[in-house]
Amino acid sequence: MHDPELRRRELMDIVISLVVLSLGFSISMAGRGIVGGIRWNLVVAYLPLTAFVLLFAFIGHELAHRQVARRLGYIAMYQADYNLLPLAVIFPLLFGFVFAAPGAVVISPFRLHGHGDERRDRFFISAAGPLTNIAFAAAGAALMTALQSEIWWFFAYINAWLALFNLLPIPPLDGSKMIRANPALWLPIIAVAALLVLWLW
Repeated sequence: MHDPELRRRELMDIVISLVVLSLGFSISMAGRGIVGGIRWNLVVAYLPLTAFVLLFAFIGHELAHRQVARRLGYIAMYQADYNLLPLAVIFPLLFGFVFAAPGAVVISPFRLHGHGDERRDRFFISAAGPLTNIAFAAAGAALMTALQSEIWWFFAYINAWLALFNLLPIPPLDGSKMIRANPALWLPIIAVAALLVLWLW
């Protein structure tokens, strides 16, 4: 993608999504919604931590999709969904939990260069995001064990949870595309993510 305007728009979409998601996660961690009470001083205190974790968990996930798609010869860029993005804050405010559907990497249906199997490509592109989260979760778990740090536990847990959630075989999640393309490879990947979540829980 060489168009400067498209690159600026993508960067803005990524930054806005990160800010909104960080706020939503911080509100969720600081209370049980408006009815249960929200401690706003904790929201402010948690913001740097959630932003740091989501910098890897969210942006790493989306950029992995994008880069694999580009390496396979497709045009790909992240686009925020401004209809669903506000829910990342509204749900924590009302109910105390995060519903996050901030956007997605939009991929052209046609290759610009190279050759390959479209079904195989779909699997690799879809798997790239969850596999990145699994790698971050494993790294966070190692640091958690070495440093006995709750920060790295949180880092590992959020990445493991996002990997497992995205691997569920429910459209439009990554898992639904992976299981259609190659169920034999999808199964061990979701098993690893599930084991990580259970261990960190």
